[in-house]
Amino acid sequence: MAYVLFLLANFVLFVRPGEISPVLQMVPWYQLLIVAALLSAGRPLQAQLSRRFLIQQPVNLCVLGVIAGVAMSHLSFMYFYGFRIGVIGMLKVAVYYLLLVSLVNTPLRMRRFLMCTAISASVMIAYSVNDYSEFVGTWDGNPGLQEARRHDAFLADGEQPILRHVVESHTSEVSDTGEVAYVYRMRGLGIFNDPNDVALLIVITSIISVFFLTDRGLGAVRYTWAAPLVLMAVALYCTQSRGGVLAAGVAGTVWLAARFGGRVAMGLGVLGAMCVPLAMGRGGDIEISSGTGQSRIQLWGEGLAQLVSPRALFGIGEGMYQEYAGLVAHNSYVHAFVEMGFFGGTMFFGCVFFPAYALWRMHRDKLQIRDPDIRRLRPYMAAMLACWAMGMCALSRCYVESTYMVIGVSAAYVNLAGFHQWRPRPIVLFNRFSAQRWLLCSFALFSGCFVFVRLFARWSG
Repeated sequence: MAYVLFLLANFVLFVRPGEISPVLQMVPWYQLLIVAALLSAGRPLQAQLSRRFLIQQPVNLCVLGVIAGVAMSHLSFMYFYGFRIGVIGMLKVAVYYLLLVSLVNTPLRMRRFLMCTAISASVMIAYSVNDYSEFVGTWDGNPGLQEARRHDAFLADGEQPILRHVVESHTSEVSDTGEVAYVYRMRGLGIFNDPNDVALLIVITSIISVFFLTDRGLGAVRYTWAAPLVLMAVALYCTQSRGGVLAAGVAGTVWLAARFGGRVAMGLGVLGAMCVPLAMGRGGDIEISSGTGQSRIQLWGEGLAQLVSPRALFGIGEGMYQEYAGLVAHNSYVHAFVEMGFFGGTMFFGCVFFPAYALWRMHRDKLQIRDPDIRRLRPYMAAMLACWAMGMCALSRCYVESTYMVIGVSAAYVNLAGFHQWRPRPIVLFNRFSAQRWLLCSFALFSGCFVFVRLFARWSG
């Protein structure tokens, strides 16, 4: 029962009923379902918090560490309101993660979770594509577009925006009559209400769809998974997301490396990178010397400049980046290090590091997995984790369910892979050796952020 309730909660996480129909707005569907799953999951959930499980699955420890990082970032300033709001918010996300790793505990459940996730995402993305096409038809060439953009730029609290999707102007592309060229970018629903967020989900859904499309055990039914792939290709173009294109490229390269080896991955990756600017338009126009890329690097620099003693250990406070820099970092790793300091940032990095390290160990050691689904899933799981890890370089998503869904399914996969070896044992343990590698890589990332900003930021004046 707990697993079914969790699947329903996961469906509602993508397909927000209140955003599709006003009649359904009054019912907090997700909260009701996740609480019901929590109450039904008792013993499996409790086991994930035991000392044995925390050693065998270090990601659990890191997720709890992020909660501690949020708490300490506020307690170090004696900001108790922020402490209460931040910790409660992160606890809700941690409950989602813990339910995922505790309930997705068999190969069949993993398979069904991935299938339900892809179907749920496809429903939401299909709705968004249809809404986007109607939106473009309504506003393309509409003389009221500029006024609507000005209205949405200065919304009062509680006021609803006029434009449902993102409209960006290209001042460099002005016609002879003085008309400005506009780029329309598709949004999703709920926590995917940003073109870059929904672009990452599109790539994740594409990876899952390929997994089922190539599953010969499904027979002729597997060919129905070609339909979501066509939808995802259209949807990714509609988002015009550079971050989504980069995430897709990294995911494809990692999949090729895990499946066929590094040389094949590098060769095909270079060919793909050459074709992207021709195929994706704005999404393939990626540069860091000017435009959006340069403005984001400057945002990172403004945040990192706040990490002076004594803030370096616990940061400036969760949720406070925008107060200092004017906007969020648009980089989850920089965001985590600045808001939660080296302690919380290292914990957040560990959530990505440990499943990636385990997947690398599986590839390096050529571990023999008995279950065919778990064995075949390894390159796809590596691609999904790589996609989200890359995408977080352009988004601040340290404290949302979507990030911990990818982290959680990766951790659940590592658990299953360890159990279904010919000689069952954990793939990675939390011990002195793994902790040293984690801390060393975290310090390298922390230092690398400073060096990158120093080298590539172009400050005017």
